[in-house]
Amino acid sequence: MPVTRTRGPVHYPCSDGKPMAETPEHLEAMIYLIAALQAYFAHREDVYVAGNQFMYWIEGNPTQRVAPDVYVVFGVPKTPPRPTWKVWEEGKAPDVIFELTSRSTAGEDLDRKYRLYQRLGVKEYIMIDVTREYLIEPVILHRLVGREYQQVPNERPNDREWWVTSEQLGLRVMVRAEDTGYLVRLWDPVQQTFLPSIREATEELLQMYEQLEQVRQREAEARRQAIELRRRAEEEARRAEEEARRAQEEARRAEEEARRAQEEARRAEEEARRAEEEARKRAELEARLRELEEELRRLKGDGKSANP
Repeated sequence: MPVTRTRGPVHYPCSDGKPMAETPEHLEAMIYLIAALQAYFAHREDVYVAGNQFMYWIEGNPTQRVAPDVYVVFGVPKTPPRPTWKVWEEGKAPDVIFELTSRSTAGEDLDRKYRLYQRLGVKEYIMIDVTREYLIEPVILHRLVGREYQQVPNERPNDREWWVTSEQLGLRVMVRAEDTGYLVRLWDPVQQTFLPSIREATEELLQMYEQLEQVRQREAEARRQAIELRRRAEEEARRAEEEARRAQEEARRAEEEARRAQEEARRAEEEARRAEEEARKRAELEARLRELEEELRRLKGDGKSANP
């Protein structure tokens, strides 16, 4: 009799066990792009940024998969994090995909992924050759026009830089040749600045913490000085109050001394007046006494004349 096989759930692997990136340059660029884009779109709940994950586009066929290095999707919830990207579950493919290409992945990046992303409707496909192994220009942007990709020309402000503008991201992608290799950065035309790397953001944060600590120390010193100045001002006010009290006491004492001096002067004047009165009376008595003595002598003289 026939045997009916029950088909179990399809398993979609999250990893193939291969290294995250081919070289340190690829790894650094991948980490930078993911972290910078996540930070740039942190305020939006409808933007999902991830990378180095499998993307599946045919339900039930886990063999059909690719692993974009970096991708951005608009119009989907930011959370929860997805271990893989399943187009049929999310309802769409990513809007922007970055591939950090190399000579070993050139065939897939230029052929299979190019045709796949074009068919899935990925609006911008950006290839960056961080070691410039085979691309004539280290950054190439393909923009979907209708159903086909068109390459967007690069801008060359100098012989060491290549710039291309992503309409979907609202950012400009720059690759600059430096002595240590190629530097990948995203430019914000609104803020007129590059999106910082994790290291740069950390250094900036540490500088801000240092500046904040310096401000706190200055504020603490300012408070200490203010407290000291207040203490000195209170001490000076207390001393001034004490001096004023002493001055008032001295003034009161001087006023008392002046009153006493006036009283003494009045008494002296009174004593002088009394002494003058006494002198006048004495002079009158002495004059009267002299008159009486004179009268007595005259009387005595008259008595002798009457008795010879």
